[in-house]
Amino acid sequence: MNNLGNLYRLTKMRHMAKEEEDMRYGNYDNYGRDSYGRRGYDTRYRGHDYIERMADSYGRYEEGRNEYNRGGSYGAKEDSMKSLEYMLESVCGFMEMLERNADSQDERALIKKYAKKISEM
Repeated sequence: MNNLGNLYRLTKMRHMAKEEEDMRYGNYDNYGRDSYGRRGYDTRYRGHDYIERMADSYGRYEEGRNEYNRGGSYGAKEDSMKSLEYMLESVCGFMEMLERNADSQDERALIKKYAKKISEM
């Protein structure tokens, strides 16, 4: 249980360090381009923000769930459920972005296949 908390904190620290580095070396958008449209060294893929939000929300969900299971603080269950919802919203956003950016029918079919698989769980 403590390892999950530590993993979450390390992930958060890495994320904060990355943001600081981005600010120091230039402000890049989600497509890895600076404000002049030039491609930068720190290229971020379109779905990167969704994945980061999923990871952050999952960490908060696990932390809240573990706190609740230990009989911890008041509101831990509600906090963990809110974090779970944020994570699932990010999953949906990520899937929608994948479908919007799919270049072929084969890609769209594969995305729909796994969206259906998720819906049948």
